[in-house]
Amino acid sequence: MKSLLIDPRMAGVAGDMLLASLLDLTGDEECLPLLSKAVCELTHCTASIEAIETTSMGIGAIKMDIGLKGERFASAEDLAGAFKNISNFMEMTPTVIDKGLEVISVLAEAEASIHKEDYHLHEIGSVDTVIDIAGTLWLLDKHEFLEGNISCLPVAVGNGIICMDHGKIPAPAPSALEILCKRSIPIASSPELFELATPTGVAILACIVDDFIKVYPTSTPLSTGRGAGNATLKSSPNILRVIENISSHENNEQAVIIETLVDDVSGEVLGHALNEMLDAGALDAYITPATGKKNRPAHLVSIMCVPGEERDMCRKLMQQTGSIGVRTRIVDRFIAKRHFDKYKVEINGQKYPVRIKISTFDDHLISRKPEFDDLVEISKLTGLSPRIISEEVKRQCFLPIKDSNERD
Repeated sequence: MKSLLIDPRMAGVAGDMLLASLLDLTGDEECLPLLSKAVCELTHCTASIEAIETTSMGIGAIKMDIGLKGERFASAEDLAGAFKNISNFMEMTPTVIDKGLEVISVLAEAEASIHKEDYHLHEIGSVDTVIDIAGTLWLLDKHEFLEGNISCLPVAVGNGIICMDHGKIPAPAPSALEILCKRSIPIASSPELFELATPTGVAILACIVDDFIKVYPTSTPLSTGRGAGNATLKSSPNILRVIENISSHENNEQAVIIETLVDDVSGEVLGHALNEMLDAGALDAYITPATGKKNRPAHLVSIMCVPGEERDMCRKLMQQTGSIGVRTRIVDRFIAKRHFDKYKVEINGQKYPVRIKISTFDDHLISRKPEFDDLVEISKLTGLSPRIISEEVKRQCFLPIKDSNERD
């Protein structure tokens, strides 16, 4: 399964930069001729769509050269209709078409949220918006990245002033900022006095990325693609990088550990706090006895969550415990594969269904364990304890271990 990492920390993200970076990564020669033909035949525009080689501060990259003549789209419905026509012409799957319509919906909702009434699409109402969306999704689908995992590092948004239809506005653009907020997309600081994150680029990220992360994941990079923007930046190359990689370990993922040390919170409050954190989506929550300031007995409260949720989790933990400070760290997490096999166990001449959880890691058997809830149900029906039933399940259902590696 393929994995893709998008790195917009240096120069942000725009739709054409993402398209160019994927063209550079894949070396695909079919996308642009097909996309150009679709645009010319199905819209009221004439289009010239090319990918050209360029450099930015001495680093080679691919840049989109798009020439358009035609009208802009007045509404999100018109934009969606044009995308549907082009995507059908390019023979995209229904799933990919839905993904593109989701991107357009995200853009439209951001504009509507900002302008409230009588909004229009401004800069995103052009055919090149459809080109960016359709080309990007077509490449991701053809080269099987949508079937794998797509992760993204924090997005540089830039600084300075943007000249728009509504006048001069500080970067990032209002619609881009709206999407960043609603989708909780992490951003990175940049000294550039320039708009680095465009609404279309941010909307595409919001719809294709599985995980927003803060540091490079433990992985093996295979190849890179670089997509250049049109502007010349002062302090860094105007390049978006994408990296195809494979995980160094099949069942490895990142998590964030949140910790706080408290010495003035009762056991009742701490127990309730853990329940609240788990209900809020924490991956794990536990308490460790510790020694605090002035040698006072204390409790170290630890919460594990997925990257991107740590700020909300920190706030909730502080609210529940009264702690005025927490610390976080990123950790690698190794998880065994798990699946259930269904069996029937015979007790006193009667057969009962029971599930057995099989856990493996790197093709090595880790454990085989009857599901406890099933043992409890059988216990209610037979009057035997779950412990006795578990032993009987193991005797009847477990096959001998033949592979010596499974004993490791």
